[in-house]
Amino acid sequence: ARFRHKSTGYALMFVNHHGPLPVGSGGKCGPRGTAYNILKTITSHRQSGEGVVLVGDFNSNEGTEEIKELGRRLRRINTGSSFGGVDHIFTNCGGVHVVETRNLGNGGSDHDA
Repeated sequence: ARFRHKSTGYALMFVNHHGPLPVGSGGKCGPRGTAYNILKTITSHRQSGEGVVLVGDFNSNEGTEEIKELGRRLRRINTGSSFGGVDHIFTNCGGVHVVETRNLGNGGSDHDA
């Protein structure tokens, strides 16, 4: 999904990902392959100068190669606590653009938000 701030014109591409099972495997493509495919998809759809927010249940915790690889290209700004920390938020935005991060609880899901 794409969003544009009405007064500043700043554009943001919002991307959701649900990772393969088993947890930490990266599925058929493996951890690095899955990270590569996510980044390739973002690159092919992102418009020049556009911010990116990537969120989801990656089914990979912060110690996996998938999350480490994504973290080399995007800034990980939050990791949930459910299922050993498989939910993440990444962005290419930094500094003043990230105002706050916090865990909002599960809101009825088996994952936190």
